Amino acid sequence: MLEEHGLPYKVVPHPKRGVASLQLGESETYSAEELVASILYYARQIAEAQAGGPVTDAVVAVPAFFGQRQRQALADAAGLAGLNLMGLINTHTAAALQYGIERDFTNRSQTIILYDMGSGTTEVALVKYSTYTVKEAGKPKVYSQLEVRDVDWDHSLGSNLLDMALARHFAAEFREKAKLPDVDVTAVPKAMAKLRRQVRRTKEMLSANTAAPCTVEELYEGKDFQSSITREQFETLAADFFERAVAPLRRILERNKLQPGDVDAVELLGGGSRVPRLQAVLSEALGGRGLDRHLDADEAIALGAGLFAANLSTSFRLRKFGMVDTTMYGVSLSLDHVVMGAPASGEEGAGEAAEPLLKVRNLLPYNKKLPSKRMVKLEGLAADPLRFSLAYNASTPHGLPPGTKAPELGEWEATGVEAIIQRYNTSGQVSIRFEADYGGLLHLDKVEAVVEYEVMEEKVIQVPINETEGAEEAVAAAGEATNAGESVDKGAEAADKAAASEGSDEKAEADDAGAEKAEAGADNTDGDAEGSEEGAAAGEENGTEGEDGGKEKAASEEDGGEGEQAEKAEKAETEATESEAKGKEGSEGKDAGDAKEAPAADGDTNTTNAKPATVTKRILVPKTKVAKVPLTLGGRGWLSSPLAGDDFKEAKAVLAKFAAAEAVKRDLAKSRNDLESYIIAMKESLETDELVQKVSTEELRDSFRSRLNEEEDWLYMEADESLGAQQFKDRLKQLKDIGEPIKRRAEELEMRPKVVEGLQKQIELKRSVAKAWVDTKPWIPEADREDMIKQLADLETDLNAKLAAQAGKADHEDPAFTVNELVVGWEKVDKAFNKLNNKKKPKPPPEPPKPPSDGEGAAGAGKADGADAKADAEPAADPKADGEPAGGAEQPANEGPKQDAKKPEEPKQTKKESKEEAKKGKKEETKKEAKKDAKKDSKKEAKKEEPKKAKKEEPKKEPKKDTKREEKGKKDEKKGWSWNKKKGETSEL
Repeated sequence: MLEEHGLPYKVVPHPKRGVASLQLGESETYSAEELVASILYYARQIAEAQAGGPVTDAVVAVPAFFGQRQRQALADAAGLAGLNLMGLINTHTAAALQYGIERDFTNRSQTIILYDMGSGTTEVALVKYSTYTVKEAGKPKVYSQLEVRDVDWDHSLGSNLLDMALARHFAAEFREKAKLPDVDVTAVPKAMAKLRRQVRRTKEMLSANTAAPCTVEELYEGKDFQSSITREQFETLAADFFERAVAPLRRILERNKLQPGDVDAVELLGGGSRVPRLQAVLSEALGGRGLDRHLDADEAIALGAGLFAANLSTSFRLRKFGMVDTTMYGVSLSLDHVVMGAPASGEEGAGEAAEPLLKVRNLLPYNKKLPSKRMVKLEGLAADPLRFSLAYNASTPHGLPPGTKAPELGEWEATGVEAIIQRYNTSGQVSIRFEADYGGLLHLDKVEAVVEYEVMEEKVIQVPINETEGAEEAVAAAGEATNAGESVDKGAEAADKAAASEGSDEKAEADDAGAEKAEAGADNTDGDAEGSEEGAAAGEENGTEGEDGGKEKAASEEDGGEGEQAEKAEKAETEATESEAKGKEGSEGKDAGDAKEAPAADGDTNTTNAKPATVTKRILVPKTKVAKVPLTLGGRGWLSSPLAGDDFKEAKAVLAKFAAAEAVKRDLAKSRNDLESYIIAMKESLETDELVQKVSTEELRDSFRSRLNEEEDWLYMEADESLGAQQFKDRLKQLKDIGEPIKRRAEELEMRPKVVEGLQKQIELKRSVAKAWVDTKPWIPEADREDMIKQLADLETDLNAKLAAQAGKADHEDPAFTVNELVVGWEKVDKAFNKLNNKKKPKPPPEPPKPPSDGEGAAGAGKADGADAKADAEPAADPKADGEPAGGAEQPANEGPKQDAKKPEEPKQTKKESKEEAKKGKKEETKKEAKKDAKKDSKKEAKKEEPKKAKKEEPKKEPKKDTKREEKGKKDEKKGWSWNKKKGETSEL
């Protein structure tokens, strides 16, 4: 591949791992995982810059022809790049997912072909789209799905070969024109890099034009090259390429017995598919039908992989869409083991085994649907070790993956069978589990033995007291039988004999039935005990998972677990016995109650019909259990083992060096670019910027221009990048020490007039506003106002002084002040001004009433007591009704009418209100008398209720006249004040 593409690299074995590596220079060697990890790390940086945060989860698309070794290496590269690899997906499957996710296939299924030509490979996939139905919430739901039917490829055919065809053509032409017969520029890395870059442009131009030029400056030893080529010449050069390009498509159609009309669409992917001649030969192979371009040729695979990643992630919810991929290569499993009845290898009679010791099974068939879980079960293993290995099935259509010389994938040895036999007297069933994920990567899940064995457990039975002797014999017989490993039937036979010796067959049958019921109850109660036993016996059992079950509990084979298991089982059975005894007592109590309710016959007592009392006995019975015991794995393992341990750390360190070197390279490029940009910008400013010319003398400009030219010559001719970025930074600083003062003076010259003019206008505006505060904002203290006006005057004086100082300086001299100084001074004054100007008007204090000189207390009280004054201001009821003086306790009864006679005439509205209130008072008086007449019979209650009613009716009573306030009102009128009885306040006349 390196020779075919003209790449100047040397492939050598890795010094420690032995895998293929690339040698750069004398001693630098990098493995494929490290190189691919650097690319993935760069891609991660792009993603994080775009997302604005960390990105660690990823799905990586892989070519369909990648085998187990390549897929594992790609997964290792993702780990080195710091990515959490959620899974791998084949490139054709990712593109098919992108094509079908937004289409509806409910009405009809579709069959399409995806033709993908990239820069280095070509893949063709046959995909069928259809629907499937599932029940959700009791209703059928229809969803779309894709199924990969077949895939074919040419792993070494890509559009780069078209570039190389053009490059070789122009290299030969250059050799003739330059008269260098012994020079092959394709073998010169620097010349080849220039030529490759140009011929790629030429190829792209030929896709849209019938002819295109090819020009390379200083191709070799300073000699330029110019030429051109037509599309017809180009297609002739690459005739073999186009024949190879159509071959995978033809194989797909032939293998699946399809005609071009059976295909609904042929979608083109990859940059190489844009070549017009390629599209023409593909159309010819399809009987002249057109090609489809509904997908983005460059992004469809990445978008499909992103959809798959979103589906695997818990952060997104995608539309349901079925996806079924298939395996590209078949995998076989070889087994080498010893079975029961066959001697181990090396022993006498080894050749007389009833069945062969070596077996080969088709573990993962070609075109098997993914993901897939596979299990191999072996019965009757007799000895260690169990040897098994995996290998590609070379007889499948694709044979071995590209670059794979041997079909072997891995070798293992499992031990522990003999220890299982010694413990359980059988090896049980040994199962080997494999799993192939969506990406086609095969994993060895586990190797374990499933053994069924018997344990003795106590069972509780109930025996009648009067037959205890016979029952004890039965229990003893049962115990002896079980201890000797015999069947429990002997215990039952002994119980039958004991029952017969009593001379009552019917009674024995009844006792047996009662024992069976008791055992059934004990069995039910022992369910939880057995569950706790199984949980405690983790040393013997590995959970209860089925063949393809999920996660399983860790297993242990230590004998120490049996004692704990027996203790827990005994405890659980004791609790079951107690609960059963309670149930018996309840049932006996119920029977006894029923017996009490039944009448005695012929004078017999109730005790004659009661059931005999029982006693609890324990017996041992066998119970079958299942233990899952993992076997110990050894051997070579995967021949392409995952990168781990010290190898992973060393590769990670190499990647860290890559990252550090990349950071240094970026810093070097940035510092060099900054120096170059500054030189170009300052040279242009010295020549064209009028402001720069005003603020600098001709002598200064000439000197600075000369220095810039010197630095430019050094940058292009003498700079040594191996010395690092600091040299560029130092030279840039030296240039800025000269150029920045010139730039600052130019900026000051441009900005100073604008800032000064704006500042003067603001000072005048603020001064006028501050002077108007006397009228607009009188609450601002006089001292603050004067101080503000003074600050503005000081700022104006300072500004005028600075302007006068600047007027005495030339433009090329440093300014007397900077614009920033003016801005800072103004911001300080402006802040103080805004603080005063935004000062809110204070709330006015409540105005105290202006009472007359001789009645301040009454007037003040009338305004202060709002509620009381208002109540007092209302006209009082008729004094005769209440039997009290209208003016209060201190005023004589006849004083009110005299004041009314002297009082000036009230407003009409006040008279009407007084009449209405008088009428209300009379009505209330009438109601009170009616209530008193109705309650003459209960004088005591009436006396108790009268105070309550009086309190309730107090708000409804007419307010009494305040004759004192009326007198004061007359005096107020003389002084120009009037009393408002309704509002309870004084007002100016």
